[in-house]
Amino acid sequence: MNTRKLAVCHLTSVHPPFDIRIFYKECVSLARAGYQTSLIAPFGEETIKNGVRVVPIKLPKNRLLRILTAPFRMFRLALKQKAAIYHFHDPELMLTGILLRLAGKKVIFDVHENVRISLISKDWLPKTGAKIIAVLYFLLERVALLFFKHLVLAEESYQNYYPQKKSVTVLNYPINGRQALNSKTYNEPWRFIYAGVVHPLRGIWEMLEIINRLNQKGIAVSLDLVGELRPRNLREQVISYLEQNKLNHLVTIHGKVDFTRVASFLTECHIGFSILHDIPNYRESLPTKIFEYMQQGLPVITNDFPLYKKYVEETHSGLCLNINNVEAMVAAIIELLNAPQHIEAMAQKSIELTQNQFNWKTQEAKLLELYASL
Repeated sequence: MNTRKLAVCHLTSVHPPFDIRIFYKECVSLARAGYQTSLIAPFGEETIKNGVRVVPIKLPKNRLLRILTAPFRMFRLALKQKAAIYHFHDPELMLTGILLRLAGKKVIFDVHENVRISLISKDWLPKTGAKIIAVLYFLLERVALLFFKHLVLAEESYQNYYPQKKSVTVLNYPINGRQALNSKTYNEPWRFIYAGVVHPLRGIWEMLEIINRLNQKGIAVSLDLVGELRPRNLREQVISYLEQNKLNHLVTIHGKVDFTRVASFLTECHIGFSILHDIPNYRESLPTKIFEYMQQGLPVITNDFPLYKKYVEETHSGLCLNINNVEAMVAAIIELLNAPQHIEAMAQKSIELTQNQFNWKTQEAKLLELYASL
């Protein structure tokens, strides 16, 4: 199939233009395969990067105004791209997808999360009405799905909620990069890292408590926090905790950094944290950071959810622990730290897994196969 004359357009009103999944994985893969690829996203000016044309759109910062206006503004701008295939990434753009389908276009909906489940735990929604909103969303989504040619699912578990006949699972495995274990030494001081959005539901307080207890037991440890802190007052709360427990010299808050720099932080550390609170959406969604840690040779400390055990515990690439029992978590981590040869073996196993299985190349093939079928 000659793809060089086939124009495709991705749309997002929520994600940044250079989102890892949307831009660096999907759009860049399509451009490299010969598709004329454009991406409409909130941005300042039109630019071309890695063969992808980024088309800017200005949207209201207020969430409600954006949700009300984005579908129509996106639709008008999308039509101007004259693409054959439109691929959108946000539930609030379902109306845009319907309008594009009515205009005779082929439309793909990229499902990044199980929205119906995740709505219940959104901190910007009133808890009393969250369940009602979730039900309403489910009903609206069921109708909208009738208009879309295909669905791209970011998680295997989503297959239980969406029609399998029109769904393709494209997992968020990391882009191939690291090839071998570097010459780091596996002994004290042990460097832990968390890379991603720092949030109470994503285990910030548990991570800090683990570092505090390890320090109290005389174990030389440190923690790098690489990512944006949410909500806004969380940074102040974390700093206050560090001061009260005299951990300022052990925990470094780096804030949000470009994803291309994250690997440089990971290579300097020994173990990666990915401990989430036990909410339905987290139980069914595997954090991408787990594979990013593995790619850089970091054993993972994560939850004991069945899905996580499949990728971490059963592959001997980390520990799956109960976040509700910090004391037991600390005990398990100390046992691991007392066996540095075990940590090194986990590190080597992690790299092998991401080189052979858990990498974007395996998922890129499925994405390109889907587009070829259209």
